[in-house]
Amino acid sequence: MRTDFSPAQLADPATATSESVIRKCVHCGFCTATCPTYVLLGDELDSPRGRIYLIKDMLEGERTPTAEVVKHVDRCLSCLACMTTCPSGVNYMHLVDHARAYIEARYRRPWPDRLYRALLAAVLPHRGRFRWAARAARLARPLAGPLGRVPVLRPLAAMLALAPARLPKRLSPALPARATRG
Repeated sequence: MRTDFSPAQLADPATATSESVIRKCVHCGFCTATCPTYVLLGDELDSPRGRIYLIKDMLEGERTPTAEVVKHVDRCLSCLACMTTCPSGVNYMHLVDHARAYIEARYRRPWPDRLYRALLAAVLPHRGRFRWAARAARLARPLAGPLGRVPVLRPLAAMLALAPARLPKRLSPALPARATRG
């Protein structure tokens, strides 16, 4: 893919790497068949190829990210299935990571998004907090329907609807077997 980054932009190592990644893309579309968001939604902008176009436009023009661009970049699951099928070897991981860092530095998310993201960042990495949140979600699951009717609470309602009816038993951490010599 042809790019139009200025020499000043290419002085930034992350942008220079992104530019070389973008240049590798030949628009073949092999990535679309393995991208779960594209397969589910059918929107070209929710495919790796579509996101590469959006990211290229945003980075080249040094544009402030729009809500539309942020939506499509956020929908990427970072599963990297696209990288396994890409015949050109596009390092999509670097590109989407750079785009996300660019977005976080320049885009002010609506307050409900900031609240949900802060909540997830505070809960997901911690096993105890996650277990507590899963129990609370299981109890609050019947509220998913009514909460879904309030636009600002729809993401919370969607999370509650996904809560399991029963939590799996707590497993002990796996320990390596004792070595024996003999």
